[in-house]
Amino acid sequence: MNSPNGHFVANPSLRIDHVHLRVSNLKKSVDFYQSILGFKVMEKKPDGNTALLCPAGEGDKPSIPLLALTEVNNEEYDNSTPNKNKNKDKNIKKEAGLYHFAILLPERKSLASFLRHMQNYLDFRHYEGMADHGVSESIYIHDPDFNGIEIYRDRPPSEWIWKGNKVHMITDPLNVKDLQTQGVNGTWSGLPSKTTIGHVHLQVSNLERSKRFYQETLGLCHTASYPGANFFAADGYHHHIATNTWLGANIIPEADYWKPGLDHYAIILPGKEEMGRLKNHLIQAKTPIDENTNESSNHYSSSFNTVDPDRIKIQFLCK
Repeated sequence: MNSPNGHFVANPSLRIDHVHLRVSNLKKSVDFYQSILGFKVMEKKPDGNTALLCPAGEGDKPSIPLLALTEVNNEEYDNSTPNKNKNKDKNIKKEAGLYHFAILLPERKSLASFLRHMQNYLDFRHYEGMADHGVSESIYIHDPDFNGIEIYRDRPPSEWIWKGNKVHMITDPLNVKDLQTQGVNGTWSGLPSKTTIGHVHLQVSNLERSKRFYQETLGLCHTASYPGANFFAADGYHHHIATNTWLGANIIPEADYWKPGLDHYAIILPGKEEMGRLKNHLIQAKTPIDENTNESSNHYSSSFNTVDPDRIKIQFLCK
């Protein structure tokens, strides 16, 4: 599938499948994601260092992992503050990687229930903020390793404002009082079965270089810009991937695979034909391909990895 001018275009059904994080303490992280967000452990790997988490589900409906957590052991890492290492170098390195991953709830009443649950049970030190983005309403927190998390609900697409191929997004205060009127009798009983990973937001070193990769190499539509940030999506969504340089343009590429942070995020495609089309395009674009994939092999029929210009790993999957 190419645009009229011959440029590669991503398949419209492309979406984010799951996020894989490296954590400093697996038990502590699993407890957080279960008690605060309502994930359940779907599978633990035989080595005991990796857990796959999924929504609660309904009845016998099979679940798929939305989140993978792998414990990494390094005595120099200190997770008491973000991006802090116990070493002699006092100049903390600013690295490309995860800004946040976003958990998309299926209904506004679910977001209201989560808000009440968070107010009762979340340690305030994990809270980051709330916002109304016009296309969506969001709550921001972070996990014990300072991995950013957005929990949000979309407004109906009919309410999104487009000007050409650009969508209007804002950052206004969330109307908490109005949100609290939704589902007033509902209690938070875990992530609803239709919960998905809506998007990932990345810290990068160069906005224009990342734009070329996500727009031209992966074939996503550039849907919006903020000062220091770009947003990309397939099939008229507001964004599946965002990039920013809010840490500054001098940050270094993802390098420390031994410490907590984003291991990779995964994109799912509709079938092997689309996988092959994308792979061929990446090869022609001289983008590195790695077919040695990991935790998802028993849930999908085919997969391969690549990296973006900041060495952030992306896994591509199909059923």
